[in-house]
Amino acid sequence: MVRIILKKPYADGTVAVDLDPLSLLTRLAASVPPPRHHTIRYAGVLGAASQWRSRIVPSAEPDTPEPELRPKKKKRRCRYRPWAELLARTFGVDALACPACQGRMRLVALIRNPTCIARYLAGIGEPTELPARSPDRGPPYWASTILRRKALGYDDA
Repeated sequence: MVRIILKKPYADGTVAVDLDPLSLLTRLAASVPPPRHHTIRYAGVLGAASQWRSRIVPSAEPDTPEPELRPKKKKRRCRYRPWAELLARTFGVDALACPACQGRMRLVALIRNPTCIARYLAGIGEPTELPARSPDRGPPYWASTILRRKALGYDDA
């Protein structure tokens, strides 16, 4: 158990809270902000998307022209990223590079009909049946030898 002592007692007189380690980690994980997000959020005129923000918040560069004279930045319309770009950013794999000539590949067709998929796979020499399932794994390993022996049916003779 982990005891957390409060700065001020609750209205019912509670001065400390006892938590088991998993509950403490759960509460701590909930308080961590999501990645790449600010912990302070501004709204109204101070919000990042406000059209009047440049009139109120001073710019970082001292010699910038008036807001009306500055070239407008292009706004990104949506946050969608294609799957190939995500693969390249995450794993460093260029999924659209042709293995033969290293040129760019593009999507030609999307086949959803199972009979057409089977006919195409048979045509290129790939198996059309699902592979057999792998065998079940064994029982989990417990740190306690007593529980492990009981679960596996060994006698303590």
